[in-house]
Amino acid sequence: KDLKSSAQEQLEYMLTEDDDAPLLIADDNIKSEILSKLEIMGDFVECWFDASENIVKALEQRSSTNEVVEVKLRAIEVTSKVLEAIAYGTVILPTAKRLQVLKVWLPFVRVTKPIIDSSMMDCENAVLLKMDGEMWQSLESSFVSIILALPSGDQAELLTQWLENEHIRYPDLTEA
Repeated sequence: KDLKSSAQEQLEYMLTEDDDAPLLIADDNIKSEILSKLEIMGDFVECWFDASENIVKALEQRSSTNEVVEVKLRAIEVTSKVLEAIAYGTVILPTAKRLQVLKVWLPFVRVTKPIIDSSMMDCENAVLLKMDGEMWQSLESSFVSIILALPSGDQAELLTQWLENEHIRYPDLTEA
């Protein structure tokens, strides 16, 4: 029941708040191709969700050597794709899981981005850690979209934590 209401919340948001015209008009061929990929993505998102807390704990325990910074960057890249799938309704998660994924990854990304940015200043690491600014923007947009689809009490909790944090520069959640 929670999954159904979560899906309805996300769809309602996308239908009423999203002004973009659809890129494709679905027909039977497109539906059959997309559905198999969506099932695979759903399985991946569930696995990533289940492992997220352990991944973050393991990465936070390491000092910020060049190799660890690169691993953190790769974890954020994968998380970006996972959050994008959740944010735009490709994968439907219950409200509690959407809230949990934000509580795990939002603080990690908030603290890790400045570390990655400072590592990129080092010329040797700049090539290794070349980061596409669009990925950071996409990640930020995904955070905002997921927050907007949450119940108002959960939104208030997350935004209060964000406003109280010293790393308020990223992600910018003012849209939410």
